[in-house]
Amino acid sequence: MKLITLDFETYFADDYTLSKMTTEEYVRDPRFKAHLVGIKEGGDPAYWITPEVLAYDVELRTRLRQNALLVHHAHFDGLILAHHFGIVPAIWFDTLSMARLLLGTEVGGSLAKLAKHFGLPEKSVPYHLFKGLRDLPDDIMQALGDGCAHDVELTHAIFKRLWPAVPKGELRIIDQTIRMFTEPKLMLDRPRCEAYLSEQRGAKERLLARIGATEKEMASSAQFKDLLERLGVPCPMKPSPTNPLKEIPALAKTDAGMKELLEHANETVSAMAAARLGVKSTIGETRAERLLGMASRGALPVYLKFAGAHTVRFSGADKVNWQNLTPALKKCITAPPGYRVVTVDASQVECRGVNWLAGQQDVLDKFAQGRDIYSENASAFYGHAVTKVKEKDDPAMYAKRHLGKTIELGCGYGMSAARFQIVCRQGALGGPPIILTDDEAKNAVDLYRRTHPRIADRKTGLWHQGDTMLEALAAGASCDWGVLKIHRRAIWLPNGTPLWYRGLERHQGSRGKLEWVINRGRGPSRVYGALVVENITQALFSGLLIREAMLRIGACYQVVLQVHDDITYLAPEAEADDALAFGLEEMRRVPSWCPGIPLDAEGGHSERYDK
Repeated sequence: MKLITLDFETYFADDYTLSKMTTEEYVRDPRFKAHLVGIKEGGDPAYWITPEVLAYDVELRTRLRQNALLVHHAHFDGLILAHHFGIVPAIWFDTLSMARLLLGTEVGGSLAKLAKHFGLPEKSVPYHLFKGLRDLPDDIMQALGDGCAHDVELTHAIFKRLWPAVPKGELRIIDQTIRMFTEPKLMLDRPRCEAYLSEQRGAKERLLARIGATEKEMASSAQFKDLLERLGVPCPMKPSPTNPLKEIPALAKTDAGMKELLEHANETVSAMAAARLGVKSTIGETRAERLLGMASRGALPVYLKFAGAHTVRFSGADKVNWQNLTPALKKCITAPPGYRVVTVDASQVECRGVNWLAGQQDVLDKFAQGRDIYSENASAFYGHAVTKVKEKDDPAMYAKRHLGKTIELGCGYGMSAARFQIVCRQGALGGPPIILTDDEAKNAVDLYRRTHPRIADRKTGLWHQGDTMLEALAAGASCDWGVLKIHRRAIWLPNGTPLWYRGLERHQGSRGKLEWVINRGRGPSRVYGALVVENITQALFSGLLIREAMLRIGACYQVVLQVHDDITYLAPEAEADDALAFGLEEMRRVPSWCPGIPLDAEGGHSERYDK
């Protein structure tokens, strides 16, 4: 199979540009026009052709379909190639995704930044010469073609530097990820989505009417602060993440001060806080609008950013975060005719993973035996038997068991009692709000730490080992840690993928103690042993383990989405039951790098994205 490198240069203007539009919106817009495309076949010199040649050169089109295509940012060029020219290759390679996987997110993923990183010549496309021009004079066309061919050579050169170190399985996952976007299959139930959008807008209007404020006042932190102060209520403040010496309003929904406003004795203040979150949390509204816009242009392209997170997991992109759709919006997404949406979910995979890493065998044995760990935790906390019931049958018992679930799933990464109290009050893990006193929250956290000593012991536990790993990372040491390796200021996963900890430094914290901090481009943030454990656990069990299952499932069915611990794919209606059984089997398959871990999975299939 030959490697063909490709790059499109397209029309853009002030009112028609990727800086103001999503990739999907830009490519499928009626104003779209390809000026030219640069191509490099194998090791031959790059050349450029017009879109007319690409449209009618049968031999070239056949070569593009039968070989591997290499692109920098393949979501963009791939959607152009598929949507406008009807061409999909045998496999996609994408230097943007490969670079994020190997170099981390701090280096920068643009072609220009990667060229600089590898000491290659600079980009030379003269964008200023053709901005706003649909028809290009010959001299500008030639300059553009020369710059495009140069970019193609850069992409090929960067690929050669990345290729040897990228795990081959990850290359297949990159290909699957690109096809979710360039070969969309999911559809939208427009009436249902429109009804959801109307409901979101109505709820916001009712919140504003209740307190007699405008949307602008609620959305602006400064104006909301003024409204509070007019009522004689001080606005909660917090250090700025970019400048710790400066304070800013603490009005995010996760801020402790905002939670206090929501529970304020003055109903006007609590209503204002609710309205603030209702107005600022327009995520459902904006995503519904974007999905409706996408559906007006065809099937729904799913844009996932491969290795977009520090832990090498997927992240959302293109202004539609498929990783965080509301349940109501999920039900608006449907399978194409003749197919079912199948979703399989790895059960408590991070919880099982952190206990496996720590060697907390008694907890692993409970999972393997199918015991109800959540009820056992709740029974130990409340001092009487707690059993599993449906919320409608016994709300109080249901809430108690859910507390046991929150203890098991929420305390594995060093959560404090104060934080646990807040999480329970918020209704953690999809459960009901649970109000705990300070002592009760402390007792819950102490129960976890007492029953999970291999994780929480201050001298030998997993969190303490995380602190030791930070020392090794900062020193640039090389050593093994179980299935992981520490080398060159990174933690290397079993398949050779790095978690980078560049720039790790000791700073004096607010309490006068030395703390580890790291800056990944958004200002310094604190790092500690339990957080390293969280990074590793997510990278291994919500990341690598899931991607390996995704690769196996994708060999038989088209994977259309991956979110946290689940994989979603399409199956013909007649095969849906078998496809589900196959997916569950693959999610339960124990990888060679974590022998002995008891895995489980659940799932379902539907005409909608609703397992």
